[in-house]
Amino acid sequence: MTGSTDSSSANTSRNDSARRIISALRLVAVALVIVGFVGWASGDAAPFDLESPYTIAFGVGVACAFASIYLGIFLAEGGEE
Repeated sequence: MTGSTDSSSANTSRNDSARRIISALRLVAVALVIVGFVGWASGDAAPFDLESPYTIAFGVGVACAFASIYLGIFLAEGGEE
């Protein structure tokens, strides 16, 4: 009986930390995409210059968005196979 309670509290703790990570990734994604787009639109940067910090910020923001989506789906399915 005690093992079941310990296991459910561990799962709850894991879910809470996973949700915090997902929320942080979403926040970082939105911030980087906005900074990258605004910097690109207002600056004299070439549209697809891979050395531009705005392009890198935009790309990292998109990667964070995909990571948060993937982790959210994984968490919603239970996280176990």
